[in-house]
Amino acid sequence: MHLQSILVYLTLIIIMVLCGIYTMSQYSYAIKNNRSYYKSNFFWRIDIILPILLFSILMGMRFNVGYDHLTYLDGYLSKNYIGKDEPLFFLISEISWYFNLHYTVYFGIIAFLQITFFYLSFKDERYLLPFLMFFLFTNGTHQSWVNIIRQSLATCIWLYSLKYIDNKKPLTYLLICLLLYFIHRSALILLFFYPVLKSDKDIFKNVKIQLILLGISFIIGKYFYIIEKWLELLIEFYISILGKDFYLNYTIDNMLENVADSGSGLAYFFKLLLNITIIIQSKKLKLYFNRRRFKIIYSLFFIGLLFFYIFPIGSISFTRPFRYLYIFQTIMYSYYAYYLYKNYKRQPIYLFLLIIIIMTFIGIFILSQYFADEQSSTLYQFYFQNKYIYGYPR
Repeated sequence: MHLQSILVYLTLIIIMVLCGIYTMSQYSYAIKNNRSYYKSNFFWRIDIILPILLFSILMGMRFNVGYDHLTYLDGYLSKNYIGKDEPLFFLISEISWYFNLHYTVYFGIIAFLQITFFYLSFKDERYLLPFLMFFLFTNGTHQSWVNIIRQSLATCIWLYSLKYIDNKKPLTYLLICLLLYFIHRSALILLFFYPVLKSDKDIFKNVKIQLILLGISFIIGKYFYIIEKWLELLIEFYISILGKDFYLNYTIDNMLENVADSGSGLAYFFKLLLNITIIIQSKKLKLYFNRRRFKIIYSLFFIGLLFFYIFPIGSISFTRPFRYLYIFQTIMYSYYAYYLYKNYKRQPIYLFLLIIIIMTFIGIFILSQYFADEQSSTLYQFYFQNKYIYGYPR
């Protein structure tokens, strides 16, 4: 199963990255009116459609990939809603039930919506696609998509909605955020990000302050268990926003049962070093990309980084409202890799740094698959490899 998983994922990564490279080759390297232009500005080309369809098909045909996959599968087969009064997500199930769609089609539809909105979010920055597709997998973002399915779908749509902040259409953005509440209740927290997003100021301009804040969040994360009393206040805050039924069965004790240490392995510290490097070079990145959109994305990246290091791995209940921000690490790695690629002739060391980053992420990904436990729900397996699923023929 380990070899199969590695081969399936690597094949998918290679195809999606190669399509992204072709798309990037069509970039005209000109920005006019805050938009990028391409030799062919038509978006729905084969190099966009093929990876979207391939991703959707493979993610639809998966079995037990993502801890919550079997719960969603059981809910679909037994025609029970999975969610908490989230009618827009229920609609996907209702349509699939009405047309008696196979469960692989149901999951394929969800994956299609996730990846399509992700692609659309970078319609005007298609030069990033090869790096986005690479880090989407090697940084583990795709594992979130197949695990916390409803919130990940809401995240991808929200990512697309940021264009309306950039285009100064706040009502459209706020309306989308309200609609996302009916896909996953935690999306209500996105309204609180609006004051940060609408500002034209660069709120994270000072590198030293950023590094100090990152250090503080790292220390808090390492001593997470001694702040349990503060966690009770945090849960009360969540309940006041999301409603009592959202956290009905949660207590501090059962939440802490699933909390794991934030990590001490080489992969963890390599990414920490990469994040610090990006912060140190943030002024250069802002000058190079020189767009309001990039400053918005950088702000979300840094805020997400603080919460990522404050809350240990496994504390999903605590991090629910902030997991919308975790995707920006993958996005910022893509911006940074593109920056290194475009400037290595001027700074030869950038090529060496880019190679180190790419090779390390490939190594991390392959090793994570090779050493994964077969019960970890991270190894890819096809639905037809299992004879019966909850008593239903495959």
